[in-house]
Amino acid sequence: MRIFSNFGDALDEIRRDLAEMGIEIHPQTMQDKYVADNPDYITKELQNYIYTVVDPLASMSKLHPSQPWATEEFKERINRRRENPGFAYNFREEVWEEFLHDGKFAYTYGERIGDQVERIIQEIKVHPDSRQLFLSIWNPEIDNDRMGSDKRVPCSLGYLFQIRGGKLNVTYFMRSCDYATHMQNDMYLAVKLADYIADQTDYEVGNFTHFIGSLHIYQKDIQGVF
Repeated sequence: MRIFSNFGDALDEIRRDLAEMGIEIHPQTMQDKYVADNPDYITKELQNYIYTVVDPLASMSKLHPSQPWATEEFKERINRRRENPGFAYNFREEVWEEFLHDGKFAYTYGERIGDQVERIIQEIKVHPDSRQLFLSIWNPEIDNDRMGSDKRVPCSLGYLFQIRGGKLNVTYFMRSCDYATHMQNDMYLAVKLADYIADQTDYEVGNFTHFIGSLHIYQKDIQGVF
């Protein structure tokens, strides 16, 4: 596992690792699109990539999320209204509009999160040493049936929170992470979530650990990145 003091160092090294050690694959699908015949989606990939940033809040300025989308998306994730499609996607329409079908997305994070944040906050207040503080995005009753279909499934599996050493640590589990298009947004939103829960429970934010089953970049995005 790589350990970094800040997000700036992490991004530099992650990019280098992907460039130097990534292997080439060509997936059949990307989200809900068939791409087996499209060379733009030849992919450089690292499997099971893990790193930790030990002081994530202090280096949030090193991240460059897609604003104002990221701010609005975070609000929708924690508002408990289970919105679909919500409004945030309008601030990044060029990315998200193609995934709207009959006016809705296959899922939204706000739908999947629902009341889980509030339940975790209350559990921390009662059992701060718990190892069960998991916020699940993946829903096997829905997503397992969608595997191999033309329906999108979440890239994020969930978030594990742990109070250790008087701080709230977060481990973010992803099955798939697109380095060029989404990774800095994923980092930003995970730390924002940890900061929100920490604030509601009177703790400081501790380590941010990120586990990615498939860290990748598509051929169409490599120019200017490597």
